[in-house]
Amino acid sequence: MQGARFDFQPMRVDQGEAAKVLVGCSGELLRIDVDGKSLHEPVTPFPTSISGGVVMREYWLGTWVDQELRQARMAALPLEGKWEDGGGRQQLREVPDTDVLMPAASIWARRLDAEPMALTRVSDGAVFATLNRGVYLIDDGAEELWRSPYPEWPGLSKFQNSDTLVSCTEHDGRIGLWSRSGSVTLLNGEDGSFVSSHVVGLTSPMAGVEYSEEGGWFVMLESGGAVILEDISQSPRMLNTPGPVFDANYSDGRWRWTGWRHDGSDLGEGCNIAARRDVGVAIVGDNVVTNDGRWDIFRAASL
Repeated sequence: MQGARFDFQPMRVDQGEAAKVLVGCSGELLRIDVDGKSLHEPVTPFPTSISGGVVMREYWLGTWVDQELRQARMAALPLEGKWEDGGGRQQLREVPDTDVLMPAASIWARRLDAEPMALTRVSDGAVFATLNRGVYLIDDGAEELWRSPYPEWPGLSKFQNSDTLVSCTEHDGRIGLWSRSGSVTLLNGEDGSFVSSHVVGLTSPMAGVEYSEEGGWFVMLESGGAVILEDISQSPRMLNTPGPVFDANYSDGRWRWTGWRHDGSDLGEGCNIAARRDVGVAIVGDNVVTNDGRWDIFRAASL
């Protein structure tokens, strides 16, 4: 499938065992297989951008945010069957609050009273937060299992919007809440109670975090570069990259990533960097989805 193109600008790929969902910059959704083959025509179920998404057991769970109208939605779309286009922007403006427009073809949908962030699949369901309001764990049926206060990190204001959560991770029965400032709060995965709080010394705001049981935490930075944490309480190991990293995974005993005009893999004492002309937004198997809609080979193969 190398050289195949998608008809919209991809932003990321939400990956799960049951399916892979390609997410577009203008709210497009497309299920693809491991080889990048489209499983249906692209659809836009809701006329706003998609802020987050995860593949659950039987459905894709997504969040939509409209900054202009200050509206947010969460909805589940089945992994089997047909997805559909939803209403347009004008319809969203005109629909009264008593008749809320929801994403098309959804199994269930909710209107949220605050902007959702850091939506993540965990063993018991999905966890997400709403700024300054709380952190929530819901099961596959959208029932709330617990809620926890929004974490606070007094004195950490080195970066603008430093209290914004960028990622959640799960390890050893704990949920890690990672903020843009480089702080992480650990919660008990069973009841959401506070466990501990840590600070990761960063030179740039945090953009995202990936976790692997074997590889630890891979922290992506907004201005470029990344750090690897084998343990949260230890000092991070810095990785220099030609530009920002947008996706990473742990495979064959090492971290590998794609991003601004490069692919890379960790060699333990340095990096293997391979240039690309475009921007990699997601790694799927041994391939990369680019921001111009191409399916390309991952270029920084292990040495």
